[in-house]
Amino acid sequence: MIDLDRVRADTIGVDDIVHLNNCGSSLPPRSVVDAQVDYLRAEQRGGGYETAAARADDLDAFHAETALLLGCDADEVAFQGSAIEGWWRAFLSIGLRPGDRVLAGTSEYQGNAFGLLQARERGVVVDVVPNDEHGTIDLAALADLIDERVRLVCLTQVAMSNGAVHPAAEVGQVCREAGVPFLLDVCQVAGQRPLDVEELACDFLVYTGRKFMRGPRGTGALYARRSTVDRLGPSPFVDGRSAVWTGADTWRHTAGAARFELGERPFAAQIGLAEATRYALEIGLDAIADRVDALAEQLRHQLAALDRVTVRDTGLDRCGIVTFTVDGISGGSVDQVLGDAGINIGSPADVNAQWDLGARGIGDVARAGVHYFNTEGELDRMVEAVERIGRRGRHASITGPGRPRSATGRRTV
Repeated sequence: MIDLDRVRADTIGVDDIVHLNNCGSSLPPRSVVDAQVDYLRAEQRGGGYETAAARADDLDAFHAETALLLGCDADEVAFQGSAIEGWWRAFLSIGLRPGDRVLAGTSEYQGNAFGLLQARERGVVVDVVPNDEHGTIDLAALADLIDERVRLVCLTQVAMSNGAVHPAAEVGQVCREAGVPFLLDVCQVAGQRPLDVEELACDFLVYTGRKFMRGPRGTGALYARRSTVDRLGPSPFVDGRSAVWTGADTWRHTAGAARFELGERPFAAQIGLAEATRYALEIGLDAIADRVDALAEQLRHQLAALDRVTVRDTGLDRCGIVTFTVDGISGGSVDQVLGDAGINIGSPADVNAQWDLGARGIGDVARAGVHYFNTEGELDRMVEAVERIGRRGRHASITGPGRPRSATGRRTV
């Protein structure tokens, strides 16, 4: 059982807002912020290089804690400035050439899709694997599409625009049997469900720190299977940490996943993500998953009961992301009205997910991402507000403390 009083006491923001945008950027625990500030204070007093040397064990804790989270070895983990940074490093390391084929799911986030579309422009054949009748990747179609020219399979396990959980482990098994590398994006899974890279059978795995992991923005992790790394050719973007200059005209990659790290990185943020990972492991991913799934199903049930509201999630297995639309009102408008009342959600649009929302003919959705520190009462407050929007439109008056907004009023990813 999760000590809800304790985790809410550790989460300062819950005193002021209802935060249901955890799939965009969650509220970090107090200890995550404290760890970063403490490191920055040490740099302020002692210097950057000196602090890094003195706190080497604390920095290495990121690799150790992440290895525990993923069920791998620490030298198979690389710190990244974001998930998309890790995705690009893994993607480019495959060394795709014209005529090679890549298979991808419909759930790809825009950043990943841009990489695939650019590869297509260079002559790489990119095929999008269709979904089955439940709205998740069709495993039979995937197996049929694999041939000797397929060099990589990409999958985002949970789309940022949909609560469906794709069967990543089964995809990994298909890839393993075919001898094809598997690049898995678990940005919306890490921190809300257990992850095991052996069970997932992936060669690469990436996630961001800011979502359900409750870590700092500007952080991410890349897992790279040792046996896969050993077969890779030279990769771009190397420096004195990812490579060694062995002679006037020679160099070699650093061993393991360190080949994907750079020497200059946000050290305090790395400390913060290490603490966020430790905190999640202490709470327990099984307990987190149970609570998140229960809260999300409660929210879906409540929203589905409202007039003019349609829950848009697909799939048999659904997670803490709940997407919905209100008849005649854009997702961005729902997001804005709720935000003005101090209820944080998100509103991804088809420009973020053309292979999901675009293919389904949905311009945008309102999106809630529940986490274990949320309460049933917070969900009730959100549902009551959505019901009022449905009755009165986007100009419904909903009292609350509100929040500052950008010029567009949208937070999408």
